[in-house]
Amino acid sequence: MKNIRQMLADTSSTDAHGSARSTTYELEPTMWLKEIVDAAQKLKFFEQAVSIHDLPKGTKDLVIPYRTAYIASGDWNYQSSENAEVTGTDLSNLDGATITPADAAYAINISYQAIRTNAVNLIQAAKQDLSEHYADVIDQGIVSAFNAATDATSSARGMQMLYGGDATTTGTLRAGDILTTDLIVKARQRLMDTSCYYWSGGSEAVSSQAKNPWVPTAAEPFILFIGIPQEHGLLKDSQFINAAEYGNNEIILNGEIGKYLGVKVVSTVNTTAATTWGAGAEAGHTCYLVKAKRCAALAYGLRPNLSVVDWKPYLMIRIILHMAYGISVIHPDAIVQVHVTDE
Repeated sequence: MKNIRQMLADTSSTDAHGSARSTTYELEPTMWLKEIVDAAQKLKFFEQAVSIHDLPKGTKDLVIPYRTAYIASGDWNYQSSENAEVTGTDLSNLDGATITPADAAYAINISYQAIRTNAVNLIQAAKQDLSEHYADVIDQGIVSAFNAATDATSSARGMQMLYGGDATTTGTLRAGDILTTDLIVKARQRLMDTSCYYWSGGSEAVSSQAKNPWVPTAAEPFILFIGIPQEHGLLKDSQFINAAEYGNNEIILNGEIGKYLGVKVVSTVNTTAATTWGAGAEAGHTCYLVKAKRCAALAYGLRPNLSVVDWKPYLMIRIILHMAYGISVIHPDAIVQVHVTDE
């Protein structure tokens, strides 16, 4: 992961005084609201799907041991003869993923004059912006890791892909190749099956290497991340609406709009968008169906923290967000990408 360093420009009194009033009359006083009405902010949605780990102080890397797959039944040695030694089976299905958290720091600088002459609490507003930015950085980092996951091939398990309608590539997607309940069922089957599908020359085939047969559980459910246009389509689909029911004790995820056949459906603006798919340059989104906690991991070398520094030589206050994190896919066969066009 690359280091990220961003220092925002110094905030002067003119940056923070808001839009100009069209008219001002001294005998018509203006009452200023003391609170900032924040625009809708993106929350952390993808973080719900990954395992999260904290590195102790003095540690540089995190190594996550994992089982690539259970030993296949045909690979076991066995003995059926009397008084004969049992031949051992090699335990060669263990591996590890190394995550090295990288530092990321962001800051907002606000002049004393801006703080003194403004009607709102600029320090609190800066804290809110930095906190929301942190959430967005983590979510987009997880999406980037999903996009970079190793694809399945003819001889190796990996991430699988599906396309809307009868498309076989993003280049063959057309208007109307949208996300449907049938496509959700197909993606769910891809996660649960031991057969691992891959694409070659526009044709789909089964890899010679079997994949993990994932199943959803209460602690590690199947989560489908969709774009806002896909949410709009599903919420008009009676088949989805009628099936998206919950028990009294069901835990609802951030952004969750329903649960379909055991798949939790989460709507977020951070799914990957495209504007030039197919010959018609269709707009679309990549949706992600994942096995929660097994698909990827997030490691913190330093949990996000905010500090407010009185920087007197420059007559300003610095509000700094600092963290160190790393993200890695653990099981690429626990991810199914679904490429569809928007409505």
